[in-house]
Amino acid sequence: MSQELSEFQNALLGMTSGVIEVVALQPMNYWKNAAQQGLPLTLNPAYLYRGLGPNCINMGSCTMLQFIFGGKIKNFITGGVLRPLTFKEEVAAGLGAGMMSALVGSPLELVMIQQQRKGTGLFTTIWSLMNLNITRGFVGAAVREGLWTVGYLSIPPQVRNFMRTKMPDTFNSDDKARVPAALTGALFACYLTHPFDTIKTCMQGDIERKTYGTFTDTTKKIYTNSGILGFYKGTAFRYGRMVCAVFMLDKLRMALGPIMFPHAYKD
Repeated sequence: MSQELSEFQNALLGMTSGVIEVVALQPMNYWKNAAQQGLPLTLNPAYLYRGLGPNCINMGSCTMLQFIFGGKIKNFITGGVLRPLTFKEEVAAGLGAGMMSALVGSPLELVMIQQQRKGTGLFTTIWSLMNLNITRGFVGAAVREGLWTVGYLSIPPQVRNFMRTKMPDTFNSDDKARVPAALTGALFACYLTHPFDTIKTCMQGDIERKTYGTFTDTTKKIYTNSGILGFYKGTAFRYGRMVCAVFMLDKLRMALGPIMFPHAYKD
């Protein structure tokens, strides 16, 4: 989310970055979802790329909305003045942008997870969900998206700038500083959000409510069956994906912005 770009430009940049990230990292997403639901792991691309369509729409639209809302919140905080934001301001912008994007992302993830479980086509899956609760898992998605957006949009720029300022000889380029920034942002986003992601995934995988009921019921069920560790199933796959995703999205945001909208970055 760039202060230099308009809402429309932020939207296109976010959507493009999100789709590129999803196509590259879809297998890790499948493995994470499978581990959370106790399903077998596989290397078969026919399984790994199930639900790719709605996931591209999900990440493309959510990243687009996060860039838009994030840019709007940043401009609101600064009063339209182009200046560096404090860490608290960056976190507030990321948190607000992420939670609002869940309004779109949660239903799309529901479609993706149902496709992954049942192997049905996109339109067949959507049709089967029409008479069910399309908002199932929203609370978990909203909390997760808010903290995730802080992890990839708010923390990396702060860490990257800190590394460049405090250790200029070691981190003499943005790409070098982007590595610890990605590791830090992904660590924050993964371990704080994973319990909410697990609850959401279990709820959306069991749309018929055979095992998991409400958000509270699902939380109790997971804890009763597996304890605290039950909320962290699939963490390794998710953290690995997040490190790659945070690095990619930070790099894509910096690299694609001037390419797609060169006039916006002229002094």
